[in-house]
Amino acid sequence: MIILIYIAYYFFSILPIIITYRFRKYTISDYHYNKRLKWQRRIMLVLHYIALAVQIIIVCKLKILVRSNQDYYPLLLSGFIFLIIYNFFSISWLESPKEYLKKKKWK
Repeated sequence: MIILIYIAYYFFSILPIIITYRFRKYTISDYHYNKRLKWQRRIMLVLHYIALAVQIIIVCKLKILVRSNQDYYPLLLSGFIFLIIYNFFSISWLESPKEYLKKKKWK
């Protein structure tokens, strides 16, 4: 049962990061002219905040479980790592898309 919990946890924790990396290639102008892409980004932001809330709950509540069962200790450690990844990398990629830079022509 513990193995299934770990598989589900890592699947649902890594999936938003992979999907966010897909959105990293788009620029502000892409979102400006594509309504469907804009809505996909909004939905991903909501899902990312839900995943972040789940990570916070796991970190807060697993401290109690780790005291009674040491098998959940790697899950607690992973929760801290995913909190850092979600806060600094993934959500910032979605909230602030990169600017479009024109290439300069050489004369």
